Parts: sequence; structure tokens; C-alpha cells
Amino acid sequence: VERFPIRVLLEEAGVAPEAIREAELNRIEKIGTPQTVAELLALRRDRDKSGSSNRSVVQKDTVKVSDDGKTLSFALRVQIDVQKPELLMEQMGVSELYRDTLGKATLEGDDGFIMAVFGSALETDFRGVDGVALRDSVESFRALKGGSSGVVSLKLTCISHIFVCSRVSFV
Repeated sequence: VERFPIRVLLEEAGVAPEAIREAELNRIEKIGTPQTVAELLALRRDRDKSGSSNRSVVQKDTVKVSDDGKTLSFALRVQIDVQKPELLMEQMGVSELYRDTLGKATLEGDDGFIMAVFGSALETDFRGVDGVALRDSVESFRALKGGSSGVVSLKLTCISHIFVCSRVSFV
């Protein structure tokens, strides 16, 4: 789970600070197109990860916004570098590896931040029961507004023993 300041995401994408200073950024479409917002989150996530030079690609047909405009769901795919494809073919029956990631982001806090959860697995694992459990866990993500205290909580329900889940609060 990650929490990103919306203005910083936009500034890093080249939007001038004065263009967003007075903007109401309380709906996905007010930040940008759903595809663009998903790409900004993917880019930020890729930048925060070390070790891979490959960029995640947003799967266009998966980008969806909730009816209230506050929640964005999407899927990412990234190719994993393989040193010995022939050995991989021998061991796993594939010559390329991909990591599939599900993402869900929400603006429930109305505090200038977008909170996102990501769950990923190798493509081969994603196609099986682990993928079902991962999908259910990411879809269960809810950010809960904490009243006048300004605390935003999140709830992530475990579907499988594979995932570690908790309730976290942000001030």
C-alpha cells in the first residue's frame, strides 16, 4: 500500500505547479484521464523499485473508474529479464517471464493524496488459484475516511494465507 501526493505526481509528470495550485483534485478525471493516472502511478512505482530497468505497461482494457469517480482499478505487466531462456524453458516451459500486477487507487481521503494498493505475481502463478486470491485481495481494498481527525484508514481483506493483511492508519 502506498500513499502519493497528487500534486507531486503531476509536477513530476511535467505539469506546472501554478496550473494545479487551485485545482480541485478530488476525482480521478480531474487529475487526468484514467489511463494517464494509471500510467503516473505505474511510473512512480517503477521508479521506487530497484533492480529492474523494464517499465510496467498499463493494460488499457483494464483501466476502470468507479461511478463516483474516486476509485481507479487497473492492471500492469512487466517483462522480467531472463539470463538463460533455454534453462527457463527446460524448467518452467516458458522462454519469457512476465509479472502481472493489479492496482487499485482511491481518493477517499480528500486530502490531496491518492492511496494505492498493488498486488503482483508471475504470469504463470497469476493464471492459477494464486491469481484468484490476489485479485480478490486487491479488489477488497477500501480506504476509510476517519472523520474530523484527518486519519485515513484502509482495510484489505485476506482471501488466502499467502497474503499478509492489516489495518493501517495514516495521519
